[in-house]
Amino acid sequence: MKEFKIFKHPSGAIEAVKQGWSWPAFFFGFVWAMMKKMWKLSIGVVLAILVIGFITGIAASEEMGEAILNGIGMTANLMFGVHGNSWREESLIARGFAVKKTISAASAGAAVALYLENDTSASPS
Repeated sequence: MKEFKIFKHPSGAIEAVKQGWSWPAFFFGFVWAMMKKMWKLSIGVVLAILVIGFITGIAASEEMGEAILNGIGMTANLMFGVHGNSWREESLIARGFAVKKTISAASAGAAVALYLENDTSASPS
């Protein structure tokens, strides 16, 4: 079982965010950030890639440039894996979501289902 924080928006939208390491963020980086509507992060990463690539292309040999870019890329992947879920939490809060509960479940979908099953505010009076 994994731990998920449940976030709820005033509109009724519900999101579950796994606690800890994020494999999707590790493997897909800025694409993952775009899919999770973290626009500033994804645009910032794309711009950083372009600038760093341009600088290394001018200042370093081809082999050195590749080594530098590979090192920066691996560091970025690790940063996304370690911090991705907490960045997502911050993004949800900035978009008006509120933390409602932490739930143990096998998946995000199961965590949302458990939350809805036990949410007394969703049931009619």
